[in-house]
Amino acid sequence: MDFTEFERIWSAVYGHPAWSVKKGHGSFLTLEFGPPSLRIREPGLASPDASEKVRELLGRRQVTVTGNWRLWIYCCNWSIELGGKEVAHNESPDDDITFAAQRLDGQKLLSVARGSTPSSWVFAFDLSGVLRTWPYDNDLSVEQWLLYERDSGDVLSVRADGLYSYGAGSRSPKDEVWEQM
Repeated sequence: MDFTEFERIWSAVYGHPAWSVKKGHGSFLTLEFGPPSLRIREPGLASPDASEKVRELLGRRQVTVTGNWRLWIYCCNWSIELGGKEVAHNESPDDDITFAAQRLDGQKLLSVARGSTPSSWVFAFDLSGVLRTWPYDNDLSVEQWLLYERDSGDVLSVRADGLYSYGAGSRSPKDEVWEQM
């Protein structure tokens, strides 16, 4: 992927405020961008050998709100800065992460660029917010962040080793093609 293709993907997101910025499982972060839309999963039938918990979950209608784009900060170190000062990182207490996420909420994404160290990234926002990511030390083949495009179903995934994959989110992991950026 050359810089032009990377910018084409991200240019549609630039200028949109982040919303529903929150901590997920562990230290994962999610940020929504673009107009909200309801995603409705209708109740379904579980297989006969499914647990009671699975049957209960499948028996309910699930409604979630998503943006045109979802940025998922996945398996990596990260920090959030406000006004040039770090306010939280991936190992901060939950309250600090919640505070930092709330301060990113509503800020417009201005740019996404490589950071100053290998495989690091900088997400810059309009009200002095900065989200930085860099790899864990142990596994360079894991995805650091993923950008989901709701309308196309495509996903841009970037790994700690500098490789990327871009294509249908419905692909099997074995069908993903990883290329140098």
